[in-house]
Amino acid sequence: MTQQTYSRNESGSSTAVRSYIKLSGPDSSAFLQGQVTCDMNSLSPSNSVDGAHCTPKGRMVFLFTAHSDAEGDIILEVHPSVMDSALASLKKYAVFFKTEITDVSDSYLSSLTPLSDLERLRAGRAEVVAETVEMFIPQMLNLDALGYINFKKGCYTGQEIVARAHYRGAVKRRMHHLALATDLVPSPGDEIKNSDGKSIGNIASAVRADDGKVEILAVLNDKYSDATEMQIGGQALTAVTHLPLPYEIPASL
Repeated sequence: MTQQTYSRNESGSSTAVRSYIKLSGPDSSAFLQGQVTCDMNSLSPSNSVDGAHCTPKGRMVFLFTAHSDAEGDIILEVHPSVMDSALASLKKYAVFFKTEITDVSDSYLSSLTPLSDLERLRAGRAEVVAETVEMFIPQMLNLDALGYINFKKGCYTGQEIVARAHYRGAVKRRMHHLALATDLVPSPGDEIKNSDGKSIGNIASAVRADDGKVEILAVLNDKYSDATEMQIGGQALTAVTHLPLPYEIPASL
């Protein structure tokens, strides 16, 4: 099992070390094209691609950035905590394809420096981590606004659910950037309730930004997305401030 480790950047904000999955073999690209939300045909040595792998019910197992290495193999950069789930899910569907799927985290050297957790959060990019595997459909994490979904590429696992949410305007939960007046950092997946005790969403990501301030990405029911107080997990009711995202959320059709 791959263990999650962290480094520190100069500002002291933690950065999760990434893990890597290699797909090698003549069917690797075709296999992924029928599995993930992005168009793998756009991958090249000079162009990486962001995507998600979903269950047949459209729930995300993991997010990734795909790279093409010098040998023409495909490298998927993933969050360390989902490595086991990612490998198991991919291998389940790969039995009829000529592709070898391996964890190369110990040997692959990336030239890219990962964003710190706070930088990633403020960019409006939540992770799928072990606690949130199969919790969200892609649009709940605003992945349609971030270019993770190609709605013209054809069928892939979970495509029917993802496309229905897009074309029928059925996305009723979206991710929002909020600040909490607390030092207690929630955990991914924690339930969020409003001041009436009604469940209105879940935590996608949370990072301590300063003393007495925590920033979160929260997936909230549209009806309650303007709440000014929230109870998260077992914490007390806390005042929240709504912060802007650096992109526009697509309007429902």
